[in-house]
Amino acid sequence: MKKNQYILKSILNECDKHLKRMNFAYKKFFPLSPIIKERISKLNEDDISYIDQIIYRFSKLQDAIGQKLFKAVLIFLDEDVINKSSIDIFNRLEQLEIIENYEIWKDLRDLRNELAHEYEENENETAEKLNTLFEKKSDLEKYLNDIRNYLSKREFEF
Repeated sequence: MKKNQYILKSILNECDKHLKRMNFAYKKFFPLSPIIKERISKLNEDDISYIDQIIYRFSKLQDAIGQKLFKAVLIFLDEDVINKSSIDIFNRLEQLEIIENYEIWKDLRDLRNELAHEYEENENETAEKLNTLFEKKSDLEKYLNDIRNYLSKREFEF
C-alpha cells in the first residue's frame, strides 16, 4: 500500500470512529428531540453526557474532514496541495465533482465554532444550537459519504 493511500485510509478510519460515536450518542438522545428550552433544565446527567458526546464528535468529525480528509483525497489523486488554502482545496474537490456546496460546508464550520464555546449559558440558545446540530448532522455525514463514494468508484481499498 502506498504511503498516500495508507494516510487516506487512516484518516477515513478516524472519521468513521467519530461518526460512529456521534451516531451512538445521537440515537440514545434522539427520543428527547427536538429540544425545547423548558426541557434543557430537566436533562439528567446521562442526557447531558450524550449531548456532550454529540457536540464533541460533530466537532472532531468536521475538523477531521476539513483539515485532513479533503487534503488527503487530493494528495491521493496526485494533486498539488502545497500552500493551498482550505477554500482552494474545497474548490478543487468541487471541480473534481467529489463534493459540493461550499455554503453548506461553511455553515457546518460556523456551527462547530459556535459549539466550541460554552453552550449551556442560555437555555433558548442552547436549544436552538442543539436542534441546528441535529438538523445539520446529516449534511456533515454526506461529505464523508460523497468522498467514500468517489473513492469506491476509483476502486480505493478501504
